[in-house]
Amino acid sequence: MSEAAPRVWVRLREALLRRTVRWILSIVMAVVVVGGMSPFLMASLRIEGTRNAMVSALREANLSERDAVSVALVEKGQLTVQGFTFTSERLKQIGGELFDRKGSLLDPGLVAEIFLLPSFPEWAPTFMVENPRTPMLATLAVLASGIGAIWLGVLPGYLLVVAVAGSIGLVGILTDRPATSFVALGMASLVVSFVLLMRLLLVVLGGRVGWMAVAQTVVREAMRLRISLGFIVVVLVVLPLIPLFIDPRSPLRYQIQTFMSRALDLAYVCSACMTLTLGCATVAFEIRDKQVWQLLTKPLARLQYLLGKWAGIVGLNAVLLLVCGVGIFLFLQWMRVRPAMDELDRQAVRDEVLVARQSSMPPYEPLSREALIAAVDAAISADATLKGDLDAGRRRMEDVRREVGGDRQKEHLAAQRRVASGESRMLDFSGLQAAKRPGDTVTLRFLLHAGASDSHSAYPIVFRFKDGSWIDRKFVPAQSCILPVPAEMIDDDGHLQVEFMNLDFDANAKAFVPGPYTFNWDQDGVEVLYRVGGFEANYLRAMSVNLVKLSFLAMLAVCSATFLSFPVACLLSFAIFLAGSLSPFLAESLKYQTLDLGDGVIAQSVTFVVYALAITVEFLLRPFGQISANESLVRGLNVSWERVGQAVMVIGLAWTGGTLLIGWLAFRRKELAIYSGQG
Repeated sequence: MSEAAPRVWVRLREALLRRTVRWILSIVMAVVVVGGMSPFLMASLRIEGTRNAMVSALREANLSERDAVSVALVEKGQLTVQGFTFTSERLKQIGGELFDRKGSLLDPGLVAEIFLLPSFPEWAPTFMVENPRTPMLATLAVLASGIGAIWLGVLPGYLLVVAVAGSIGLVGILTDRPATSFVALGMASLVVSFVLLMRLLLVVLGGRVGWMAVAQTVVREAMRLRISLGFIVVVLVVLPLIPLFIDPRSPLRYQIQTFMSRALDLAYVCSACMTLTLGCATVAFEIRDKQVWQLLTKPLARLQYLLGKWAGIVGLNAVLLLVCGVGIFLFLQWMRVRPAMDELDRQAVRDEVLVARQSSMPPYEPLSREALIAAVDAAISADATLKGDLDAGRRRMEDVRREVGGDRQKEHLAAQRRVASGESRMLDFSGLQAAKRPGDTVTLRFLLHAGASDSHSAYPIVFRFKDGSWIDRKFVPAQSCILPVPAEMIDDDGHLQVEFMNLDFDANAKAFVPGPYTFNWDQDGVEVLYRVGGFEANYLRAMSVNLVKLSFLAMLAVCSATFLSFPVACLLSFAIFLAGSLSPFLAESLKYQTLDLGDGVIAQSVTFVVYALAITVEFLLRPFGQISANESLVRGLNVSWERVGQAVMVIGLAWTGGTLLIGWLAFRRKELAIYSGQG
């Protein structure tokens, strides 16, 4: 019996290598996967059709005209479409609040989602049937992984992992622990996808070209090095565990933003550390151990050697980012159907987080040069302490004027973001031509401060538009609030004018009364956001930006190790990576830094050198920190193709190409194979 098992295993492996067997297994896999996923697709298509019919009917509703749809919605919480009547007690309770003062429904999509929620099948996860694209993508992903396992020769291991993960998931479902089931399935999916894609990468790099052979060696080496493998394992194991450590009692939008922020940062930082460590190690160790002799004595140019090392690390990063990206996306689909605090919270997830939006902020006019000079002169003349310090030589006039000028400019700008009780201020948002779409809305986001900014208090505010219409609201200080604004309020030039009025509307007296406190906002506290695309394409662009930045880090590490030892190359590479990532914070601090040279010559020299070095580093590495995508993605802002193109041109071509040139010039002058005649 013990001798028969190895023979059976050998014959099984030989059978799986036959082309006919592989084609038969591929057909069987396709039938099983498509058949198993078809119920999800059919249910999602049915729900999508009903949703579209609901939205079409709700857009025609107008409470001012007392049509049948709006009356049934307000009085009964009902909607009849396609011969079926949907009822919602929640919508019946808040029916009147769903319409604006003109009688139009504020958000037909949100109302349709509330009506549809009870009709989702209980046998399927909500995110799997909410949109037809999800089961389609899931079918393609499962089918691709299964067929890939067949043709890459890892079918037994693939089936074993799927069986183990499925068993754990089934136990979690039976014990009423769906989170455990999803995490187990998530880990299994990430590991299986990574293994399959790594095998596929080795096949792609299996050509006879010199740089491809070097790249394939780097990929195999990455799987052997404990340091590189450690970063990869951390990402694949920790990533599915992040949702378990997010407080489910917080608003759903914050749960999703927290997960995205942590998951994206984990994937990017671990990939960057793996890239720098592997890039420095693979070149430095081969030079130290004289393994590079065997490569460069063959018809392999040193440029091809560097390109091969870089291509192998970039390919590894592409696989890791692809696996992490798909995993994060699937976890987002699972998390967004978690229980929300209310309808507004779920609406915020749809319209503010999982979306690609463009932002428009109102301009604030700074003081002109002449007015600023006059204000500074007046402030210095009126301050006896400053005059005394200047006369005694304790302070320099240039430093004092710079400091006072900065304070006066900030005070002038802050005054434009302040509205006293009973007063108002008009804000003009421009560049909104693309947002002016019939029947659509834009989002006015505002975060105001008033009184002691107590989060348990609410204060009144009135928004008045150019046509004379107005909306009264309550805002909680220091908390972000949103106001849907009809796109028809935007004029033909793309301007939206909104007057912020510190008033309260007294319904009994039918009159406005002044608000209790002066309110103000930060420079980025008020903005208009409008949808320019979907989350999926925005997510893909953000991951592309991260891959471009990692490709530069790969070239930096490889080229640093050509003329530096492993520890020094790591120190240089990590220093440039950290300085580039922190360059936006460095630039912000340099705005308010005054150059105090001190008294002694040594102190003056050291201070000047440090200041000059900080300015130089910030200037040189500014694009690396500015071309960032993760924060925009978390905030639901658009990662434009322009930003992707900028990343490719500046970081992908200019920086990476320049680094390659420097590394090649240093590497071609390096004597690698000098024989002393001894040993």
